[in-house]
Amino acid sequence: MKFIFSFIIIGLLGTRQIKAQMPVLDSTFNRVLDADILLPKLIDSAIKYSPMVKRTFGSISVADENLSINKKNIYSGLALNSSYNYGTNYSAINNNTGVPINNFTISKSGFYNIGLGLQLPLTSIISRKHLIKSAEAQIVIAGADKDNAILYVKQEVIRLYQEFKLSYKLLLISGKNKEATKVNFSMAEKEFNQGQITVEEESRVMDIYNKSVIEYETYVNRFQTAFMQLESFAGTGIASLIKNGK
Repeated sequence: MKFIFSFIIIGLLGTRQIKAQMPVLDSTFNRVLDADILLPKLIDSAIKYSPMVKRTFGSISVADENLSINKKNIYSGLALNSSYNYGTNYSAINNNTGVPINNFTISKSGFYNIGLGLQLPLTSIISRKHLIKSAEAQIVIAGADKDNAILYVKQEVIRLYQEFKLSYKLLLISGKNKEATKVNFSMAEKEFNQGQITVEEESRVMDIYNKSVIEYETYVNRFQTAFMQLESFAGTGIASLIKNGK
């Protein structure tokens, strides 16, 4: 397992160093890739890291707050009224004598008035129900946007992961092919120096070797690109995930 960590890091540093590592294959790393142990970890990390997903969660919070505001908006028209008055009070007195005489008392005193009032435009009352429904619809839309963002992240991680796996396998194959053509080229050079083959035959073997080198360098670049893109999108290090998933 230690080898594959150095292999990945060295591969990103330069092709000359990676060439020396290619003949060695790490069975643990191959097992991790074949079993797709990394994939769910990469998806989970990418969803947590994705700015797009974070934005949708923010939209849901905003929609929730708007719904709460629209539900409570009616209370903005409530007003607590109070007043203090001072004046003359007239009070009737019961007459127990049976004589129909109206008796009143007059006094001066102060008194408080307290009341609760509701003052709202008619349009606000009528539109309240529609505003609440609109806010609820915004929550549904924000939730759908979140699900869509998560789905996009999952699909993108799968695509980048598959490209990473393919580029790694092609790199191994091209590395073996390059080593094989190098051996053939060395033998052809020796035979040419001994006069056993013609210049044309030696040139043909050399051309095959040069093409294998170009192919190998191409796949090294492809692997490096796939590796960095996957790490960048998932927001995590592949080497650490491999270490935890072994």
